[in-house]
Amino acid sequence: MSEPDDALAAAPHLRRFHELHPEVPLVVLPPEPTGPPGPPVPDHVLADERDATDETLASLLTAVGPAAAAAHVRTLWRSGRVDDTVVPVAEASVPLGTGTAGAVAGPLTEALERGGWRLRSGRSGAARFLDAERAERHVRVVTVEGRVVVTARGRELPVATATQHRLMGVPAEGEA
Repeated sequence: MSEPDDALAAAPHLRRFHELHPEVPLVVLPPEPTGPPGPPVPDHVLADERDATDETLASLLTAVGPAAAAAHVRTLWRSGRVDDTVVPVAEASVPLGTGTAGAVAGPLTEALERGGWRLRSGRSGAARFLDAERAERHVRVVTVEGRVVVTARGRELPVATATQHRLMGVPAEGEA
């Protein structure tokens, strides 16, 4: 087993925290081992998963009603938790205007419950959140700064590195 200082050497932000607060014990766990992601999926599977993620978000916005008309919506690809995987992420930011967070979050919660999602609510600092999970897909609803942000994450899919870069807008080597 390595010494604690070895783990802190690899994590400068934790080392700085330890220097400022030596009375707080830090436990640095090794990363979880991961296997290879599997063979890359074809483009039509990627398109289907992005469509399913967009449809999840659209159905939730429909539940919100007229307030969703002012939502700013975007969908993008992000890196997965395992190398050479991507996940589609659709996000909507719904301004509360003169309404309350409950007027938006309430219908979202009801729609998720009706859809068979497993729900968990909590608080992170001043922001309240609702997490939902169903069939390897995730939704998070956060109320923060006068708006409700709804994020739908699709399934994590294995892809070739070049495909991952293309989906995420990373220039190929030699391109500027």
